[in-house]
Amino acid sequence: MPRFTVKLAAPAQEMAREEILKQATFLSRDLRQVEFAADGQEISFEAPAAAGLALSVALERLAMQIGRALRKLERKVVLRTPEMERPLPERVGPMPGVGFLGPGQAVLQGVALQLFHYFDAAFERMGGRWNAVPVRTPTLIPSRALAKCDYFRSFPQYVTFAAHLHEDGEAIERFRRRHEALDDLDDGVAAELDRPEACLSPAVCYHIYHLHENTVLPRSGSVHGVCGKCFRYESGNMKDLRRLWDFTLREIVFMGSREDVLAARDQTVAVMSDFLQEHRMAAEIRTASDPFFIAPDAVSKTFFQLSSDSKLEISVQLRGSERLAVGSHNYHSDFFGRVFNVEVEGAGTMQSVCVGFGLERWVYGFIEQHGADPRRWPDPVRHALSSSVEGGGAGAGA
Repeated sequence: MPRFTVKLAAPAQEMAREEILKQATFLSRDLRQVEFAADGQEISFEAPAAAGLALSVALERLAMQIGRALRKLERKVVLRTPEMERPLPERVGPMPGVGFLGPGQAVLQGVALQLFHYFDAAFERMGGRWNAVPVRTPTLIPSRALAKCDYFRSFPQYVTFAAHLHEDGEAIERFRRRHEALDDLDDGVAAELDRPEACLSPAVCYHIYHLHENTVLPRSGSVHGVCGKCFRYESGNMKDLRRLWDFTLREIVFMGSREDVLAARDQTVAVMSDFLQEHRMAAEIRTASDPFFIAPDAVSKTFFQLSSDSKLEISVQLRGSERLAVGSHNYHSDFFGRVFNVEVEGAGTMQSVCVGFGLERWVYGFIEQHGADPRRWPDPVRHALSSSVEGGGAGAGA
């Protein structure tokens, strides 16, 4: 497939490059392998020859729009660990214990699964510092609830709909007969599906806000610990554990007054700082934004998040200059309190902070930095895994 290059009028700064790469893959299914040159002034990509010119124009327009909006912003770094200065070890062969059954659909076993359980248990214990109430949530989320969260307008590119056939006996029989000898769904299936009443949940914290719809919280607020499967369609970015369609989030959700939830966020940043250094992770905690879809107000939302410090991401170093966001500390102001009509006794509309950890990403970032030999891992991980094996709990990992 031919490679095309777009030369920008001025170099895109680091934050703009990050935002451009987040959105570029959704411009077209034909757009592949989008990369910036080291100086930030050229973007190259692969595409069919017939689509190259149109995609070049679209990519340049996107880059100009984002570049103009963010050119005066500087990223704020809250924490930078000393390990950011050390080189990463070379990895030999594919990441161990990781396989794929479909696009963005990973299977973990061996050391990868052990690490997955270790991080899940570690972050669950972290929530225990605030007496987080454990909650188990469904995989499905009502489309009405997701609409309240502004997801269809802000992040439509990620949505995975849960649909079923029309409840019509003859239609179901026609579908069955057509597919008796097929190895996959045919092109006619979309017309036979009902309007989706639910979606696969893109974040587990939404369930917590929905659970408290039309309620009044005590003045002390509430803290919940929740872990569940999440789904975000990542298009051409789905290559390894960094970008999955089907992944796992562990979250600590704080709901209460503005003062209380912001104080809690400061505390979680301090705890995460200690955690990163104990695990010798080359990482930063820094301002970031969500990948809002291209729309009239998308750039203004991105600017607001970056300029107001409402989203702090946990960014780990990968090989070369690549980075990976493995978690975030998000302040939502009173947004979810307003849309779900949640009040705090004596403090008005509920405000919220959500601290989230992408478990598969933690596995990827950890192995990238520390390798796949458990004997070389930082002490907290080695000791936890050793204890689980001695206690007969190798499957739990911590």
